Amino acid sequence: MGYLLRRLIYLPLSLLLLSLLCFVLSRATPSDPVEQRMSAEGERGVLSQDPSAYLARYRRLAAEMHYDLPPFYLTLTNASLPDTLYRIAPRSHRQLVRQLATRYGNWPEVQHYYRAVVQLAYYQPLATEPGIALARRLLLDSSPEQERILEVPAYPELTAIREAYAGMVRSPQPGRVLLPRLVWNGTDNQYHRYLVGMLRGDFGVSYTDRRSVAGKIARALPRTALLNGIALFLVYLLAVPLGMYMARYAGSIFDRWATLLTFLGFGIPSFWVATLLANFLTTPAFGMDYFPSMGFGDVPPGVGWWEGVQIRASHLILPVACLTYPALAYVARHLRAAALLQLRQPYVNTARMKGLSESQVLWRHVFRNAAFPLVTLLGGLLPGLLAGSVLIEQIFNLPGMGRLLFTSALAQDWPVVTALVLLNGLVTVIGLWLADVGYVLLDPRLRLGKRGLR
Repeated sequence: MGYLLRRLIYLPLSLLLLSLLCFVLSRATPSDPVEQRMSAEGERGVLSQDPSAYLARYRRLAAEMHYDLPPFYLTLTNASLPDTLYRIAPRSHRQLVRQLATRYGNWPEVQHYYRAVVQLAYYQPLATEPGIALARRLLLDSSPEQERILEVPAYPELTAIREAYAGMVRSPQPGRVLLPRLVWNGTDNQYHRYLVGMLRGDFGVSYTDRRSVAGKIARALPRTALLNGIALFLVYLLAVPLGMYMARYAGSIFDRWATLLTFLGFGIPSFWVATLLANFLTTPAFGMDYFPSMGFGDVPPGVGWWEGVQIRASHLILPVACLTYPALAYVARHLRAAALLQLRQPYVNTARMKGLSESQVLWRHVFRNAAFPLVTLLGGLLPGLLAGSVLIEQIFNLPGMGRLLFTSALAQDWPVVTALVLLNGLVTVIGLWLADVGYVLLDPRLRLGKRGLR
């Protein structure tokens, strides 16, 4: 029990590190999440005709999505950058300010220049169109545009920008970028909000349809759990006797044929087999329309349980088979190797000399010691099946988590993608903990706490 408790302590730490990784990945995406949200809501095209309204709406959404907060509890920066750089929006403006502050090092002058450009670009109603267009070009992260600022024909509204630019380049302090600075942001930061929301089951909203990410996953999770649960059950149900009898009859015709089939099963890509099965066995074009084409199958209300099982089974046979056979071959090969090693141990001869039958020797003694690879593989099979179901669900059009991840990645719907990655990592951690439980059940020495193995 002490062994399991020690392993259980690592579970929250693993989840914390996993949440931090998912948070970093979500913030490192090349696209702008706020602009994606505006595009999904159909506002970007309308607001683009009114830049001032666009900027105001962008800033409101950034505050709603907590992008106006510092990213983490601590910020490692340099003396040329301000503490409140994260408040500058949109992201392109923030990149420009970062570039200028790093280049010149005098933040008050950079801030004065930036405010002058924004004032002309968005808030000066009497400005001419050429002057406004120039100011908006200056907000792009493009240094050649800024260097040409003094060469622009004279417009009265450009005077403030020229003066601010001249003051910024007149007294640069580039050495400040070499001075490190550590800033404490407190708990009011993006990661803290993300972590608290995750613990509450709130993963945000989708960029594409504005639906709750948790709700989308909740609808897809039971289907993927059913698909992968059946596949995992079949893997161990078939791989255990296959691997043990391959070891028991090593070198026989049965072993050679089983070895060949398992090598083929492990080597042939499941997505290729799934594509062939979906094309040949689910369409009438080839005269082999034996299975329903796509989906999990809709069970009509009032149908008996057996008929409902038949409807579901007819839709799941092909995808379950495609998920099962690679893992089956993999597990059977590992169990065969482990069982062969155990069959050469002295205790096997001792058991035979006591009068035990070959079946008793094989299953009472050999299997118990050879089952450690099965326990080890359990920690990898769970996330492996989930990863494999991404393409399988897409090929067979199964509305599960795999297809949701595929479509969300294509649409750059990062809240859904990171939530699914986090869930997959959680399944991995749980699988490893279950493997530890299996070790304790198989090896009593692990139950001895400090006096036993760790």
